[in-house]
Amino acid sequence: MRIGIDIKCLRYNNAGIGRYLRCILDALQKIDSQNEYLLFAPTEAPFEPTAPNFKVKVCKSEIKLPGILWQQSTLPGIIRENAIDIFWGPEQTLPVGNTGKTIRVLTVHDLVYKRFPETMAKSVLWVNKIFGNKSIEVADAICPVSKFTQNEIAHFYPEINKDKMHLVCCGTETGTTEPKPQRRGENLLFVGSLEPRKNLPTLIRALEILHDEGMDIPLTMTGPKGWRNKSIHDILSKTPIANNITHLGYVDDSTLGELYDTCAAVVFPSLYEGFGLPAIEALAHRAPLLTTKGSSMEEITGEFAIYFDANDPTSIADAIRSFYSNREAAEQKLRQESAKLNELLARYSWENSARALLRLFESLIQKGESR
Repeated sequence: MRIGIDIKCLRYNNAGIGRYLRCILDALQKIDSQNEYLLFAPTEAPFEPTAPNFKVKVCKSEIKLPGILWQQSTLPGIIRENAIDIFWGPEQTLPVGNTGKTIRVLTVHDLVYKRFPETMAKSVLWVNKIFGNKSIEVADAICPVSKFTQNEIAHFYPEINKDKMHLVCCGTETGTTEPKPQRRGENLLFVGSLEPRKNLPTLIRALEILHDEGMDIPLTMTGPKGWRNKSIHDILSKTPIANNITHLGYVDDSTLGELYDTCAAVVFPSLYEGFGLPAIEALAHRAPLLTTKGSSMEEITGEFAIYFDANDPTSIADAIRSFYSNREAAEQKLRQESAKLNELLARYSWENSARALLRLFESLIQKGESR
């Protein structure tokens, strides 16, 4: 089986979908030495395969094009020329033109462009509205990353045959490894890009409420710069708790792991997530987690999180106050129910994600679902 994968996002995206793709590719290389993988990009991508059956192919167009236009104009011909059996689009879009008999598989992370279009950069919103819709239409198989996203697809695209949907969840690198015992600090940790959907202003307002009560909570922030963030930067510079906030920007995986291991808790107030990697990563590091109720995070983290109404700063403040008033109880739950937590984390390993994707590829070939 010859499998083609669009890896153009790895040229610039080290978080979010980029992180997801790297982890899946690393896991696939460990479990599959039989099939041939061709990883396509329009320019050099900083990814070096470790397995001989994985090869990066840089396929430049005659003129320099944005990645999405390269995908739509150049990639269909490359797929046909390389006789690709299965083509996987890991970032919500597929080449929608003529790809011959190639079976097309699409991963859908979320439907932000349907639920919260006002939170997206205009260029990204345009890409999703035009090519996201069409990609869902032409895909032979659709892989939502959670049951939450699967339900979103069914809601917004009721015409889609349910048999086309195959759940392939995200994972965590830590898995069931027990972190080394150490004393946790006093700070909350926020992991996410500076964009409207991550809901940072409401979190800041919650911390201001606590500050007014005489409770100063240190906040460490890490993540990419995001988009539509001028108002967020204004809030960060003008808030009376500015001295309590440390923004580290993007950090590597090793540093992020240390931050998870040493914070008091992770606070993840996102308004909308298809999966929510920081939530499962927090639990993998046995960090107490405070996050949004009524979201994908409830599906993923279940009883191992403290939930709040992400639209209400008072609700967030109440959750934070409650946590700090009895930190030991939250930490003790993670320790005492370690076996149950390990069971949950084992479901969300990157190896499981890769195996689910590989099984889908094999079943599609067996069924002969080609166009």
